[in-house]
Amino acid sequence: MDQSPFRSILGTNHVPTERECEMITEFLLVPQTQLAELQARVAEQEAILQKLKEKCEDLQGNIKAHRAIISLIRRLPDDILREIFIYCLHHNRNPAMCAAEPPLLLAHVCGRWRRVAMSTPRLWSSLDISIYQDEAQIPDGKLELRDERVLQWIGRTGGVPLSLSFSTLGVDNSDLGTRDRYGSDLKRLFSLLSSNFSRWKKLKVSLDGFEDDLLQIAKLQDQRGQAPFHRVEQLSIHVDVRHDGIVSRGEQQRKVQMFLSELRLNSNVRLRKLGLYLDSNIIFHAESLWLTEIFPCSRLEVLDLQGRHLPQEGCEFSIDIIPSILQACPNLITFRANIGQPRSVFPQPVSTSRITLDNLKQVSLFFPNWKDDRTLDFIARCDWPSLTSLYLRKQDSSHSSIYLLSALVDRFASKLTSLRLSSYGISPRTLTDLMFALPTLVQLHLEHPALSLAYDGEEVFEPYDESLNQEEAFDDAAITHLIPKPDGAPHALPLLRFLKWERNTGFTDKALAHLLYQRFASPYSPVPLKQVHIVFGRTIQHDTLPVCSNLIDAGLDLRLKYPPSLDGFTDGSRYWKAEPGQPLDMDYRTLGWD
Repeated sequence: MDQSPFRSILGTNHVPTERECEMITEFLLVPQTQLAELQARVAEQEAILQKLKEKCEDLQGNIKAHRAIISLIRRLPDDILREIFIYCLHHNRNPAMCAAEPPLLLAHVCGRWRRVAMSTPRLWSSLDISIYQDEAQIPDGKLELRDERVLQWIGRTGGVPLSLSFSTLGVDNSDLGTRDRYGSDLKRLFSLLSSNFSRWKKLKVSLDGFEDDLLQIAKLQDQRGQAPFHRVEQLSIHVDVRHDGIVSRGEQQRKVQMFLSELRLNSNVRLRKLGLYLDSNIIFHAESLWLTEIFPCSRLEVLDLQGRHLPQEGCEFSIDIIPSILQACPNLITFRANIGQPRSVFPQPVSTSRITLDNLKQVSLFFPNWKDDRTLDFIARCDWPSLTSLYLRKQDSSHSSIYLLSALVDRFASKLTSLRLSSYGISPRTLTDLMFALPTLVQLHLEHPALSLAYDGEEVFEPYDESLNQEEAFDDAAITHLIPKPDGAPHALPLLRFLKWERNTGFTDKALAHLLYQRFASPYSPVPLKQVHIVFGRTIQHDTLPVCSNLIDAGLDLRLKYPPSLDGFTDGSRYWKAEPGQPLDMDYRTLGWD
């Protein structure tokens, strides 16, 4: 363009004359010819480049095919491959008959994997089976196809013990008068699998239906007289006995008692882990001591009496009978229960005897409040020398936490390594005193305050609720006590490695970052924090992640959640949800969160 005789009018609004148009056309003949030559050369080079790319792709495919032959996974012995396959299974639930997840997914990779998978009985020894709530709405042939696939699945297990769970599809409780819904399909499946009753090791089932239908299931037997519940080592059972009309709470409890007695679980010498989940409107009081007579309590290691999905969904047990239940279970390692106030017509005398459980390591208790004298008396009687994990929740919102927490510190502080409790109604001073009183604590979870509201009947709640502003949020001072002192003076929770804090988070982002760094770098910090999950009730102040990037590189699992705004929430903006209850086989030594 610099050599163009028309440089002065380029890029302007000049209107050329006829003569200028002829001169421009003549001038463009040479550059147009040059452009055509260059484009031809480019096309030639692109053709050469395309051929080279094709050769590269051919070589890459050839190399990949040959490397596949010598890949480690191909050379692994079948027994090692089997172990890898087993580790692919979900750890917290049984696999479903779904081609998108193991073990069926593994069987669709290649011929060898299918052969190995099909010849590994343990890979198929667990199964979640779908139960249909309303058989009348099931397409023709679907039940038969499911039953056939279940039998094929169980047929691959050889003689290994089975872990079975039964999940409900198409739940509809609107018409309680219709009897042929849930029970008939469950009875159908139990009858189908009756020949394997003796191999049932773990069982999770919801017995939901009318009394006579459920009794038919309870009385099923195989050819040797073996009932489905008589040899299981781990049983998670939800019971909801329905009625044709309205019955009193006492009558409902009596019918549940009769049905549970029909299961004859007290004759099961293998049962070690029991989850009994009853309807929340059932309240067991001092006249309900039959509970210790229908289960093999003396052999139980895990007893879960809280909710099947959320802990607060379970029924309530009067504090009068909890000591009797615990004393009947001397080998307990894990105990969970919702504890209510005494409801007996005839008040029971308060016992002062010790509730001694030498092996008890994990406890989850929900109280109406933490100041009641019976609650404090109960804690004072507990002699649990091995307790390391404690989960507490209360329904009352008053600042009465100091009474129970002080009692707990007196009893269990020296060995407690994991503590979970709601911050609802706990004052900053009480929390500070508690943290200084727990020198061995490794994991602390201050759960969302709204869970206490949920326990009081709220089914839906937002992670940021204006009503929660009435609480006293914990400011920078609350976490400053966790920071190692420059002079080596004692600081709170010196062995803490796992911290989860949901709401009531009034401390600043800068204070949090300072805590994380000091726990990592200070010579007076015995251990760095390994996992920190914080759910804030405010918008972000400072971006903490870049400041803590070196800590994250060193292995810190840091997750910070902020609400997108404080102007209200929609379903898509929720950043917190309630956690489900722990499974029966949850290892009490497991720390941290997924």
